[in-house]
Amino acid sequence: MLGLVLVALFLWPSPTAANVFERDDRIMAAANARSIYAPIGMVWADKLTTGFMVDNCHALTVQHAFKDGFSPLGREVLFGALIVDEKNWTWSWGKVVATGGLEQARDYDAARTSDWVLLKLRKCIGKTLGYVRLVSGDPANLPELQSAGYPGDRRWADGITIDPSCRMHGARRGSWLNDCAALGGNSGSPIFSQLRERGRIRLQVFAMQSAAYPNDRLNAAYVASEANVATPVATILPFIEKFLKVARVPR
Repeated sequence: MLGLVLVALFLWPSPTAANVFERDDRIMAAANARSIYAPIGMVWADKLTTGFMVDNCHALTVQHAFKDGFSPLGREVLFGALIVDEKNWTWSWGKVVATGGLEQARDYDAARTSDWVLLKLRKCIGKTLGYVRLVSGDPANLPELQSAGYPGDRRWADGITIDPSCRMHGARRGSWLNDCAALGGNSGSPIFSQLRERGRIRLQVFAMQSAAYPNDRLNAAYVASEANVATPVATILPFIEKFLKVARVPR
């Protein structure tokens, strides 16, 4: 039954997520249960998109993967991460328990910062996959940022697609402009750096990729390759912390 569901859902088009980027330096990584990228998975909602584990039992993704104009609160969708060396998906149904309220946004800038949902998973697969560390700080001065997800131009079954080097280019009305290489399907991709913590490498996530900024709305200081819009963790974290404290398992 699950196989039929997955096949049907993969027929949905990828969400429109980003602009054409100037330099395609993306690489592929075959995820496994020991990979630092294992917490990044795919969400099968009304559209296919990327999401990532934020604790053992919760995942974060974009609201625009759901039907326009309706609140997705209470909706159940699939979240899964591909474990290539086991030739299998680690997956769980998840219920939307918090949302930024994208369906109520009345202008483009408000929509970008409202474009997120938190999923509570039936199975706490973060115990296997791990989870990222959410950071509410300003990443603008960090020299090395990365992003990873499931863009529509790559075979999802081959693994996760990583942009190994991208930058933030400042804020605009609460969102972060960035030049991470992203295409449809990358909505919900974390933008992160790597942190060694307690003897292991963990992803510390500063923002979540949302959409491409319309070129006619860009500040003259920016070019199209810097037009991706990401929602900062600092915008989302105050609304979801109460859920994470309940579900977080001590490391």
